Amino acid sequence: MYLPSMIFVGPLPLFSVLMILGILVTSFVLSRYRAPERVQDLLWAVIVGAVLGEKGLYIVTGFHYYLAHPTHLLFTPQSSLGTWGLGIGAGTGAIIVLIHARSQWRRTDWDYVSLALSPGLALSSLGFNWLGMASRIPVFSISYHHLNRFATFFLFFLLMSAISLLLFLFYRSHRYAPGQLAGIFALLTAIALVIAQMTAVRYQFRLQGLDWMAMVLAMTGYLLMGRTPNR
Repeated sequence: MYLPSMIFVGPLPLFSVLMILGILVTSFVLSRYRAPERVQDLLWAVIVGAVLGEKGLYIVTGFHYYLAHPTHLLFTPQSSLGTWGLGIGAGTGAIIVLIHARSQWRRTDWDYVSLALSPGLALSSLGFNWLGMASRIPVFSISYHHLNRFATFFLFFLLMSAISLLLFLFYRSHRYAPGQLAGIFALLTAIALVIAQMTAVRYQFRLQGLDWMAMVLAMTGYLLMGRTPNR
């Protein structure tokens, strides 16, 4: 098993390459299933917002460094700081589009988002430098700092791939109410995060960012799986 942060495709880290491929897959799925234009606008708003948020946060926290080395903004490190920037920027972009299209947005739009986002997230996760506790399980073990660690990112990839297949089968069956496909995605992704987090090293029990994300997704999925209008 490989360590994502140690692999580069030309000058680009594997994480960046897989993120780009994940975006292309998501865009292809939206086009393939003829998602409304407002859904595709949401995708690109999230992408642009995420990029600007990440780079912007690095500039704010290291203004003098990036002023002296502007080209380094192209290859900012994969860190918790960048993750916060991605989240803030993506959230801001999504909110802007949702407010702009609030009168047109339908629950079925969330189904399109979920159907497209799931395989994109699965592919991108292969670039996450997400390692768990010590492990000697074949295929799931990585030698890192002279210690075999669990390849949590690979487990998450397998879980998200299974979720993507399940969503596709549900979509083809047409046996779901508007918004329920998105509810299934949110609930199953929350479960996938919980399972992946069970492999993490925890020196004391304390809720982490991914734990909170799993709870938000679970609550969102529960609400979407409830009574939905037939439209």
